Amino acid sequence: MKRFLPWITLGLSIIVLAAVYVYISAAMHKQDASFSRQRPPAQETPLDVSVITVNVSSHAAAIGAVGIAQPHQNLTLTSQVSGEVMTLADQFEIGSQVKQGQTLLTLSNISLKSDLASAQNQLANASLALKEEQRQVEQANAEWRAAGLDGDPASDLVLRAPQLASAKADVTAAKAALALAKDNVEKLSIKAPFDSIVVSKDVSLGSYLSSNTQVATLYSTDRVMINIELSLQDWQKLPDAQTLIAERWPATVQSVNGHDTWQGYVKQAGFHVDSASGLRSLFIAVDRPLEQTPALLPGSYVKIALEGAQQQRLWQLPNSSLSQKSQIWYIDQDNRLANFDTTPVFVDQTSVYIEPPAVLQNTPQQVLTHPYNSYLTGMLANPLQRSTQ
Repeated sequence: MKRFLPWITLGLSIIVLAAVYVYISAAMHKQDASFSRQRPPAQETPLDVSVITVNVSSHAAAIGAVGIAQPHQNLTLTSQVSGEVMTLADQFEIGSQVKQGQTLLTLSNISLKSDLASAQNQLANASLALKEEQRQVEQANAEWRAAGLDGDPASDLVLRAPQLASAKADVTAAKAALALAKDNVEKLSIKAPFDSIVVSKDVSLGSYLSSNTQVATLYSTDRVMINIELSLQDWQKLPDAQTLIAERWPATVQSVNGHDTWQGYVKQAGFHVDSASGLRSLFIAVDRPLEQTPALLPGSYVKIALEGAQQQRLWQLPNSSLSQKSQIWYIDQDNRLANFDTTPVFVDQTSVYIEPPAVLQNTPQQVLTHPYNSYLTGMLANPLQRSTQ
């Protein structure tokens, strides 16, 4: 019995080791099977985002500028002849309005009136000499025909053609001299060339004026012109210059303090770009500025507001909707975040105007009002604070 005891012990050891091996293998297999089973997906939590619901529509950019109301015509009135100031009109005072053709002052110049009388006498003498020469021409022609001579005379002096031409020229010169003398005498009365305001009065009674002496400064009252300088980007928001002028494109003119407004229109456009500033001029007119309520006085600083051309199929969004990366974020049909790069068509103080991709233009879209840099495309979203624009 003792002889088989070691073999029995060995057999039991082998059985025990086999059992342990089987147990460990089964346990490892079970553990591998548990690891190999697919874990259930974790539930995705939607991100709360603030959105606004938008549709495409037409919008016009608002363009603002400042300028100075300048008179349509600014004239330094001067005397065209010399003379002593004999009369001054009662309305010829600084700040007064005068009408076109109204006499402001008269001058006295005996020499010019003497020249007028001489010119009248010269014309009368030249006219008389012409009539006498015409009679002599008729007599010379009659004598030539009575002599029965054939053909033309050897010299045109026979029929007095040069003498007649000279007499006609004398009459023409005398008429021109008379017209000049009359014009000079008429210029002794200095008149307002257009409806105007007297800005300065530079003469007084009894003063002697030489030719080209300054008499007054006049501002026309038919309209004021306001020159505003616009960038090329602003010009792109407007119709072309020909349309602006032909349609008298409306412009709102406002006082700097914002209390008074006047209705103006585009009168003219500059057709060159300033090489230094890169700006281009646009001229706004206000008709009959002094007849407005209140009056728009020349020299006033004003603000100009223009509405640009209508731009089609745009989104109007809060300025905050444009991300720092110039992207617009929106909610796609699966309620996930999506975006596109964009450049605003134009902006104003509160809104940014975007042309969306064509695939987004036909249906309302939910656009984020405050996109953050941490947002990723495809994130599940929970849109909040919806409003329709």
